[in-house]
Amino acid sequence: MTKLLIRKMIRDMKRSMTAYILCILIVAIGFCGFTVLELCYDNLAESRDMFFSQSEFCDGFAEVTDSPVSEAGILKRIPGIDTVQARLVKDTRVYGYEEDVELHLVSWSEGEMNRPVLSRGTLPEEGKKEIVIGDGIAKARNLNPGDTVEIIVEGKRVPMEITGIGLTPENIYMIRNMNELYPSPAVYDAAFTSYRTMAQLFGQEGHGNSFLFKLEPGSDWEAVKDRIEQALTPYGLISHYAREDQLAVSMVDEEIKQLEKMSGVVPFLFLTVAGVILYITQSRMVEQQRTQIGTLMAIGIPLRKIRLHYMGFGAVTGLLGGLFGGLLGYALADPMAGFYRVYFNLPDVTAPLSVSYLLEGILLAGIFCSGTSWIIAGVIGKMKPAQALRPPSPKSARQSFLERIPGFLNLFTVPGVMALRSLSRNRRRTAMSVAGIAFAYMITATLVSMNSLFDVFIFDYWEKTQRQDIMVQFEQPVLLEDALEAVKHSQVENAEGMMEFAVTLSGPGGKTDCTIQAISPEASLTRLYKEDGSRAYPEEEGIVISEHMANVMGVKKGSTIEVKVPYPKERISRVTVTDTIAQYMGSSAYMSFAGAGRISDYRNVCTTVLLKAPITVQEELRERLEDAAAVSGIQSRQDRLSQYRSMMGSMSAIMASMSMLGVIISFAVIYISSLISFEELKRELSTLMMLGLKSKECLDVISTGQWLLAAGAVLIGIPMSMGASQLISVSMASDMYTIPSFIDGKALLQALGLTAVSVGFSSMMMLRKLKKIVPADLLRERE
Repeated sequence: MTKLLIRKMIRDMKRSMTAYILCILIVAIGFCGFTVLELCYDNLAESRDMFFSQSEFCDGFAEVTDSPVSEAGILKRIPGIDTVQARLVKDTRVYGYEEDVELHLVSWSEGEMNRPVLSRGTLPEEGKKEIVIGDGIAKARNLNPGDTVEIIVEGKRVPMEITGIGLTPENIYMIRNMNELYPSPAVYDAAFTSYRTMAQLFGQEGHGNSFLFKLEPGSDWEAVKDRIEQALTPYGLISHYAREDQLAVSMVDEEIKQLEKMSGVVPFLFLTVAGVILYITQSRMVEQQRTQIGTLMAIGIPLRKIRLHYMGFGAVTGLLGGLFGGLLGYALADPMAGFYRVYFNLPDVTAPLSVSYLLEGILLAGIFCSGTSWIIAGVIGKMKPAQALRPPSPKSARQSFLERIPGFLNLFTVPGVMALRSLSRNRRRTAMSVAGIAFAYMITATLVSMNSLFDVFIFDYWEKTQRQDIMVQFEQPVLLEDALEAVKHSQVENAEGMMEFAVTLSGPGGKTDCTIQAISPEASLTRLYKEDGSRAYPEEEGIVISEHMANVMGVKKGSTIEVKVPYPKERISRVTVTDTIAQYMGSSAYMSFAGAGRISDYRNVCTTVLLKAPITVQEELRERLEDAAAVSGIQSRQDRLSQYRSMMGSMSAIMASMSMLGVIISFAVIYISSLISFEELKRELSTLMMLGLKSKECLDVISTGQWLLAAGAVLIGIPMSMGASQLISVSMASDMYTIPSFIDGKALLQALGLTAVSVGFSSMMMLRKLKKIVPADLLRERE
């Protein structure tokens, strides 16, 4: 008897092959994503851990303005600290390129922590003008061991021979500051040379501005950080933090966390839609096979065995979907993991392909789809054999809610009214169809809106907040008058100074390390905007902070916060928050020059000059300042924007292709629902054709129902999309950046258009089926 039921199941699945193939496809897509994300998680974590081990990565960092190297011995006496090493870290410009290219130069000597892990070449020798450069800039600039680069030190060009290509874990994500967010190794990357070489170049023998710490086993950073702060404050302590808070490490860790979160969400979404399709398909089949079920019960087959038979439909669907999805995921995981390794400059490590993810996917998909089928088959338990052998009683006819709306039926033709009544007769199926399309609409709208997220998250800062053409940065604070004089030119349209210095802001809810940017209240090249789009201005006294900072500290406009300036002399002041602004990337607060002068020793000085000037003047200034000892860098805003747009171009293409998943899901749900309606209404459609209606006119019976389902789904999908946007914003926020709520009207309209495409395509498929109907054949058949 079991073989008989298996043969029956195979025969039934062949009859509804399209529906089951679509269901298997959607399950496969979901578990392909699950497998890819889980394997990427394993690969990324494995690469990170291996990199840490190879480089003898430290446990903590401290950055100071200047300190004798001997201070390392004093710091080592702090209980809980095993090893301390002093080093030099400087940003230096590279001569010979049209763009402003900089190297983040770090000293390293044999036997020290944070050893550069080489992909090619050898490490530099002590005291020689040799250098190891990062993999990113080496690839972007086609540099190899044996080549020479000229760096500018104290206004002089110094040739350095490249001996190797490599990186350390702290340099795998290289950005100048958090306002950049995405690395651009062609213009900014890490480089390493010996301590003796670097000290001689910069005239800082016996001095350092950075310390590395290795803790004793069992000790943690929280136990030693206060003692470190106390010891280094006299040397201008800028910041000190554990390795997990280091920028590059935290970015990798954040990505690993996001992969873990997404691996749980993706299969749930696709399983939900697959469950909807399975429910629509199988509930109709159970209704049609009512008399077959009665016959099986009458010949003595136990009710439980019959339910298990129908549960098998879901089990086969889930197991095949999980298997195909898992195998496809294994095939795609390595290229995806390779992308992450290249993006983060991690070692090429491939974690073993764990069969557990394949088994887990198959098991989860099988259980979910089997459970759905078991629930559908539950209706069998309510029937007695004699009752099941009789056709079901006709459903009572009553007007639906929509039909009771005055004048609503007048909007439809007779075929349209038939479609409306077909939906109202099958309310459960209608509800499931609407839910499935709403999920598809939510997925589509969320993915489409990612492009607008890039605009708000990245480009708003560089296009709205920053309005300069070029930015000239200085090694040390210089007098504002001298800085403006250095960039003076008759054709410069506007020049504004900016003073940047590190601070710690504290409020009742917490504290945050950030940079204060002191600007003129009338500044036009740095513009601040509130959440509502209106301008904000720094006042003579007070501070302007981002909404994210306000949330971290638990403050709002009008609150008073504590501002701690560590250097050149530690000063703690109470400052009023005069405004909050919409700033999603970076960690900058804003004050006027006068306000910054009251809380620090930085008065009438600046570290940056912003310039608005024609392109010819920009080139002249570059040439004039290229060898200036006081200038640390010259950045073009337009170059940076071009780099971001190039990077986002490929990202937009990926988002567009992923948006098609929503279209596929929407089409699958609409098509299956329409297919079932078509099978139910074949006789009615044949009658309409006999009365003279053409196939396109009969299509209204199906297509009107499709459009009504889509309209209801969109109305539900809009708040679902907004909720998903809020959930993503909250879950992806970090100390380094916040994600704004990114769903907008444009994305909702685009998702609506793509849903309409799904409905249109489904209608085309139904029209093809209608054209194959032979009314005479159907009308002479018995039910």
